[in-house]
Amino acid sequence: VSVLQRIGCPGDHFFLFNHILRCPAGISEWAVPFIQIKVLDNPSGVFHFMQSLALLMSPVKNRVDFMCHMKPSERKSSSSSGKESGNWTLVDEGGEEDEDPETSWILLLEDDLISLLSQFPFHELFQQFLGFKSGG
Repeated sequence: VSVLQRIGCPGDHFFLFNHILRCPAGISEWAVPFIQIKVLDNPSGVFHFMQSLALLMSPVKNRVDFMCHMKPSERKSSSSSGKESGNWTLVDEGGEEDEDPETSWILLLEDDLISLLSQFPFHELFQQFLGFKSGG
């Protein structure tokens, strides 16, 4: 990861980001520093930012196929005081769940998505668009 971040091209960064998005839930604990997006002083910085944001906001292709080999054998459904899953359950007006409990373990946690989104330097993007210098 270090070599790809240091000397890799934007394609290498997209490769790394795609692999992180296909990892099991809990990536906020270890993979977030691997996503580094620089907008300022980077000729392709805006493109890299927007393409990475599009990857994060779009459904990850073939994630279900990739994750099927990692299905947990037994889920702990006890109501212990441990950390909750962080998944939201969407219910329609009839009270039916939109989410299938058999496949809900495949989804990324809300903390994962927030942590990944926090790696996007929106302040640098606006500085680039508005022509502000970091010195004032």
